[in-house]
Amino acid sequence: MNTLDFVNLRNKRVLLNGNMLEIGNLRLRLSEELNFGEPIGNVAVKDLAEAASYYNSLTSGTCWTQLAALTFVVTGKYQALDWYFPITNMLNEAELSDFYRFIQEIIQHPNLDLKLKAENKTDATAQMHADIPFIVGGHLAEIFFYRRDILARLLYTPRHIWLYTSPRAFEQEGGLAGGDYNHETESIQLTLSRLYEGFYGSTPGVAPFLHEFGHMLDFFNAGAGRMGDSEGLLPGLSPADGKIYTPRARKLFIEGKRIELERYLKRFNSAYSENDPLPIGHPYVFQNDTEFCAGYFEMFFRNPNYFASQNPALYQGYVELLGQDQRHAWKNDFDFYVKENRSFYLNSGQKPWESHLTIPKL
Repeated sequence: MNTLDFVNLRNKRVLLNGNMLEIGNLRLRLSEELNFGEPIGNVAVKDLAEAASYYNSLTSGTCWTQLAALTFVVTGKYQALDWYFPITNMLNEAELSDFYRFIQEIIQHPNLDLKLKAENKTDATAQMHADIPFIVGGHLAEIFFYRRDILARLLYTPRHIWLYTSPRAFEQEGGLAGGDYNHETESIQLTLSRLYEGFYGSTPGVAPFLHEFGHMLDFFNAGAGRMGDSEGLLPGLSPADGKIYTPRARKLFIEGKRIELERYLKRFNSAYSENDPLPIGHPYVFQNDTEFCAGYFEMFFRNPNYFASQNPALYQGYVELLGQDQRHAWKNDFDFYVKENRSFYLNSGQKPWESHLTIPKL
């Protein structure tokens, strides 16, 4: 039996190669058994291989996922999926137990319309392994762990999250760019592989689900309890949102958004000084209010330390709204966004795009 450090392997891609299973650079015979230590315990290599092969077949070879997801499929141990939720780094034992319970409540909620769709518009929901709903539910639990009242308002009526087994299946239903929020069907659409794509690195990374969910939140009219048009605001930031309205969060959000827009317009108009602070976001998020809303929402959960240092007002607006400070979950940011965004303004030589952001009234 091989004793392995699960934490150092959980982000590795698992591939079936003939009669060998590859976990990153590790090659294992199917007859072997692994000991991942507590709380995971022993796992048979052949069971991991079967789960990996299942995903490969289900997705036409487009999705080989991480060891963490496959270990959960095989063992059912919630802790195997902590890698996908940075909030677990700042929760104590009792809070972790509550977090896992909350995920189960979300998964079982009758208004969470989570579907898996295959090619030719075939419903493959019954073929989902248990990790898929758990990862989706875990993202929602991470966002709303301290603001369950907002999630309750959101799930008062059905919310559609539709995953697709392959890019072809996604395209057959009108999906765009591998993931989108479809205003007409009021649904998040995402290829299944994109649920896992940000988790192969040394830290959790790109988060297409979080970004598209940010769009869904923007289009949600919390006061009316239904999907509507984009207002560039998350639920709880509008006085019309009723009991979930968080006035201080609105004030800080507006102040911080104004700061970002002013910084951006200086770059757009070539009216900046050498030491002027950069906008945090890429020009993509400045093109309209909904991209700003979704982009900064995602960055709150991926590069909180940089975000907070560059625009304390805007960052604190998210803290006030969601009741949590993501800096406690991250020793080091996922800095890909930071580097890419800074590189555009400092090194690309490109002119920023025209902005159509609006600033709400206080």
